Parts: sequence; structure tokens; C-alpha cells
Amino acid sequence: MKYSKVLTTLQNLIGYKPKQSDLCKILEVRTAAMSARATRDSEFSEDEVKRLEEYYGIDLDTDCVELEYISITPSCGHGTVILDEADVTPVKIGREIIRDMWKIPSPDALKLFKASGDSMESLIEDGNILLVDTSRKDFNNGGIFILTINNEWYVKRLRLRITGELDIISDNEKYPIETIRPDSDITITIIGRVIKNLSRGL
Repeated sequence: MKYSKVLTTLQNLIGYKPKQSDLCKILEVRTAAMSARATRDSEFSEDEVKRLEEYYGIDLDTDCVELEYISITPSCGHGTVILDEADVTPVKIGREIIRDMWKIPSPDALKLFKASGDSMESLIEDGNILLVDTSRKDFNNGGIFILTINNEWYVKRLRLRITGELDIISDNEKYPIETIRPDSDITITIIGRVIKNLSRGL
């Protein structure tokens, strides 16, 4: 397994990327040799992989969940129109992080999206990667959601009024609240609830 893959997988599984000095101590390798390995992206031996797995209590091959990173960039502002089918890239994240840190029993419905625009600042900024649970579409209790409004993609906070009106809210106060009446001909589709801004750390 190559150096870069081991480091990326470790970061996904344990929540941070170990320093070269840490790897040197665990594997009993000199600093210069580890630096050269990093520069050349050389392979770790099977024995070294096993030692890393034992030290961190993980399985570098099987303890990851492959999530879909959707190339659509839902807008925090004026909406994103999608003309072509979105590209999907697999991204691996450790099961332990999903289960223990995010309290999600099943990762099957999780997807990744990149936000665009500034209307959800400072909570969500342009280019942030969002973890979205596409099984959670109920906005009766509020929350931040990926949604489409007349086929345009957005990241917005939703608030349902007692009257049945739906407030589309931007966290950036320079953007006004938009309210949609229940008898409106606007089509809203909830894609899923944003449960984590990964750009702010695991």
C-alpha cells in the first residue's frame, strides 16, 4: 500500500493525519528514510501495514465506507441550474467516525456536496464540503437542507410556519428571508439534511 494511500486512509479512519515522526516511532524507521518514502510515494510492506493497524486498532482495508461525492454545487445564494448529469466520485470515510462521532447508525444514505456562494456564511462558506443525509427529508423541526426549488439547487435553512408557509432562510443577514405559500405553484424537492460541514473538521 502506497504512502499517500496509507496516510489518507488513516486520516479517514482516525480523524487526523499522523505526523511522519509518529510513523517513524511506530514502524521504527529513521526520519530520512520516511521522508524519502513520502517524496517517492513508496509502498509500505505488509508487515508495516499490519503494525499500523495494530497500533491504531483499525483495518486499513475494510473499515471505510465509500460515500458518493456529487459534483453538483448547490448554491447558498441564487440557485444552481444543472444541465447535465452530475459526476459522482467515491470518497472513503471511516466507519468509526460515522458511527461514533456523527452518531449515524447507517451510512448508506450519506452523500457529499460542495457548497457555492456566501448566503450561508459564516456557518457554511463558498467551497465547503457538506455531508448530507439523503434519508432525512422532514423539515418540520427546521434545520439546514440541500433542496431544489423549481429544479435549481440550494443550501438553505428551512422553517415551517404553523400556517403552512415555508421560510427559506439564509444565515447571512444581507439576504432576505423568502417565504413560500402552501398554494404556490413552486416545486420544492428536499434532497437531504446537512449534518456536517467537513471543511470545518471531522
